[in-house]
Amino acid sequence: MNRLEELTDRTNGPTLLAFDFPFGYPAGSNLGGGRDAGAILAKLLQSDEQDSNNRFEVADLLNTRFSKTGGPFWGCPSAKLLPNLTPTKPPFNYTGFNEWRRVEHLLRGQAHRIMNVWQLLGQGSVGSQTLTGLAELYNFATSSSRKKPVRFWPFETHWDEELSDIVLAEVWPSLSKYDDIDHPIKDARQVSACLNSLWDHNTSGTIKSLFAAPAYLDTAVEQDVRMQEGWILGVTGSNAN
Repeated sequence: MNRLEELTDRTNGPTLLAFDFPFGYPAGSNLGGGRDAGAILAKLLQSDEQDSNNRFEVADLLNTRFSKTGGPFWGCPSAKLLPNLTPTKPPFNYTGFNEWRRVEHLLRGQAHRIMNVWQLLGQGSVGSQTLTGLAELYNFATSSSRKKPVRFWPFETHWDEELSDIVLAEVWPSLSKYDDIDHPIKDARQVSACLNSLWDHNTSGTIKSLFAAPAYLDTAVEQDVRMQEGWILGVTGSNAN
């Protein structure tokens, strides 16, 4: 994060920082998204310079808000069993919120193998990154040394209406076409392709369109997405309602 502070401090004009982890939780879970979720998590997360942290303990604590039998957060090492955090997926029997965010539901309907925010451990899981990442971004955004305002997209930008200064956005590099990228590591090819795509949109003057609200979201769903769940930059489709 220190490196990001250095780079953004000496960058003129609007700046996009894109991250490959969810920026919010399903609407109705009361965990919210963007700065609000980050504020909750930053109070609970503890980490050190060796990247050791208490994310499993935090998930265990958050689970007590929802159930006495474990979940919705799940996935932990067998050597780190906790009272309310199971190593395997428990039944999702919760009222008031869904297992998947709207954008994840949309992508699953398009046959993409996307993961959700509840799984903390296992191949492709993103739950741990969401816990730790949102806490770090909250600290970044609220740092007393911050020289420019920071906005979480779409929560604080109202989609494409306020994109000045520093904008933090969620991306999913798996959506980028990476076949022509020469690198032995798949993740690196995906990230490079995602960067290239964003740069092409920027140079062609079309990047603002990626931040716009999907026109097919009805009013209630759009509000849920913008205020609680977040969205993945550039995703389009028509079955997220």
